[in-house]
Amino acid sequence: MSRIALDKIPALTFYGDGLTKAKRTPPIAQLVCIGKPCKLYQPEVVRCTNLGGSGVEVDWKCEADLPSSLRFGKVEVSCEGWSGPGDPYVMKGKSV
Repeated sequence: MSRIALDKIPALTFYGDGLTKAKRTPPIAQLVCIGKPCKLYQPEVVRCTNLGGSGVEVDWKCEADLPSSLRFGKVEVSCEGWSGPGDPYVMKGKSV
């Protein structure tokens, strides 16, 4: 198990059937869709690219193959801090 600074991660890939892995918490779904459109379609894969930032304040641009009638609304990327909340280091390869 190794750590990496969140702001140094170039991109994250999330899977609809994937679960997280963490140091202190049980696994949760990598992707959670909220809202009425989720009944019509949920992406299998979402790729989020680091647009910049520092520490735990990183801006992400997330993309997926979506039907032309749908687009992302609010997107949140959350990673468990290595030592606890607010730690800018995260477990390498594991975010949600």
